[in-house]
Amino acid sequence: MNKLIIIISFLLAGNHLFSQNQEYFKSEIETDKKPWTHLNFYNDPDNFQFVIVTDRTGGNRPLIFEDAVSKINTLYPEFVLSVGDLIQGYTLDTAQIRYEWNEVNQIIDELKMPFFYLPGNHDITNRVMAKEWEKRYGQRYYSFIYKNTQFIILDSNDDDEYNLTREQTDFAIESIHQHPDVRWKFILMHHPIWNYDTNGRFEEIEASLSGQKYTVLAGHTHHYFHEKRKNQNYYVLGTTGGGNKLRGNHFGEFDHITWVTMTDAGPSLANLRLDGILPHDIANNETQQLASEMANNASFEHVLLCNQGDKFTDGTLYLHFKNDGEKPMTIDLQCYHQHQLTIPKSAIKVTLNPGVKQIVEIPFSSTVPLAYEEVEAIQFDWKMVYELPEYPNFQLSGRTNFEVVPTKTSFLFPKIPKFLNNLNVSAVHPYDNLKTDLNKSPGKAPQTGEAEKKSIVIEESGEVSLQLWNQMKQSTSLESRTFKETTKLHKAAKIKDPEEGLKYSYYEGTWDQLPDFDQLNPLSKGIAQNFKVSNYAKREDYFGMVFTGFILIPEDDLYVFKSASDDACKIFIDKELVINQDNSMDVGAIALKKGYHPVTIHFMDRIGRERIRLSLKKTYDPQWKNLQVKGNLFH
Repeated sequence: MNKLIIIISFLLAGNHLFSQNQEYFKSEIETDKKPWTHLNFYNDPDNFQFVIVTDRTGGNRPLIFEDAVSKINTLYPEFVLSVGDLIQGYTLDTAQIRYEWNEVNQIIDELKMPFFYLPGNHDITNRVMAKEWEKRYGQRYYSFIYKNTQFIILDSNDDDEYNLTREQTDFAIESIHQHPDVRWKFILMHHPIWNYDTNGRFEEIEASLSGQKYTVLAGHTHHYFHEKRKNQNYYVLGTTGGGNKLRGNHFGEFDHITWVTMTDAGPSLANLRLDGILPHDIANNETQQLASEMANNASFEHVLLCNQGDKFTDGTLYLHFKNDGEKPMTIDLQCYHQHQLTIPKSAIKVTLNPGVKQIVEIPFSSTVPLAYEEVEAIQFDWKMVYELPEYPNFQLSGRTNFEVVPTKTSFLFPKIPKFLNNLNVSAVHPYDNLKTDLNKSPGKAPQTGEAEKKSIVIEESGEVSLQLWNQMKQSTSLESRTFKETTKLHKAAKIKDPEEGLKYSYYEGTWDQLPDFDQLNPLSKGIAQNFKVSNYAKREDYFGMVFTGFILIPEDDLYVFKSASDDACKIFIDKELVINQDNSMDVGAIALKKGYHPVTIHFMDRIGRERIRLSLKKTYDPQWKNLQVKGNLFH
């Protein structure tokens, strides 16, 4: 009897799920055979669907986000998440900030389901906007649980240096540890900071997720991308109305919402374009490489050579295509009708196999001499295609104009016009079918049998010129650059151990360019332990700072400095002006001996993000090193 009870109990338990699936199903069909496959309906109450919307601004295109909201309402997800950039921002005008939030919230209010906010760089550009955010929405980062699934919303604008403050990093780690038994975790942020230098903070968050099931999502780049990292899915979403070239699926350039279905087996993602539905890995590592090759060729790298003289009679266009990918690509060119010029090759088809580069030569001429400003541009309609069954309709098309004028090349290398002792100057270009004329003086048409020079050694300051020629005596424009020999290295200062940090002076003013700080009185002074200028500024915008200290040079050499500061920066090494961003001179070089050298940095902020970004390398090293304040500048 007990055995029978056990068997019956088992059968009843087994039928419980089946009956649960049929709870809302009724039919009058009583035959043994049924006109359906099964009745295991997908109606588990623990499973749910939600939507993620991505960047609306950063080049907002009107009515796209509104269209998305309308279509979300037809799909009825349980809630909607954002990855930020809902307003244009980048202003201190409080009335404008309120207007922009009211505008987008009128759209969001049309949603029939809850909406969860997340801050992007356009949403909290500065302190004024951050205060408005906190006034409206409270927290900039937070966590919640829905149906045993955890959502951690991060503010990737929280620290100008590393994107996450220590405080927020600790919050995320603690939140993860507090809920170890949820079935899944979603980590959302605006910037894809796993690709950034977060000073190890995001890596700490990833470490705290070890052994758990999770998905990471971001926006910001306006390009959709999926990758596997730590054996988990990481996504960068495209746009929901933000600036986008819209070149297509495999370029990751489309307007969409992301539809997520949460199941016991994990989330299932589908990208719903506003004009279609796409799989979750539509743009991936392979398509990114293929799209990159196609986009590179769509830039139509070329040189155009023309006859000698003031007026045009004949020329040749040389198009350089290459395919460093693993799949063949077809390029079709069709010359648009031209009234002035004769173009024998009006239709061209090129197949680029993997690993191949090809120069396409297109001659053209005029029956009468024409002033260059009167010659109509040569125009091509073009299409580039991958014929791949796994990626159907992978193509790019457009129309490109080529101005009829000898090309002004930029092939002289190196780009830095300073050197020690001697320098090898070379012509770096892919046009092996053309004659390279490299000289220490202005060039002229090469003579028959004259040896070609693609590199020369200069031992003193002087001008080097370059011109490309073909057999028809057609040429590019003359490219020239003056290279200056540095005969003296700056001696190191007689100092053994400089004080920690940099001395700074702080100023305020509404300048259009860097002022002469020597003529101004500082409002405060102190010692800076880092380049996070907002730590030392008394207000958010319209201020300036002067830093003084020493940089430790490891060995005698010519060093190159680079600035990517916002808004302007000057760097003086041994009192010599090396960088002046006011004059677009954001890269400069100076010869230095081993040891400590005095440094002065002038910095100015107008409006928006305030920051100093400085880098250093030996003259021809490939890698830059970031300059940081740690005892001295060079670290």
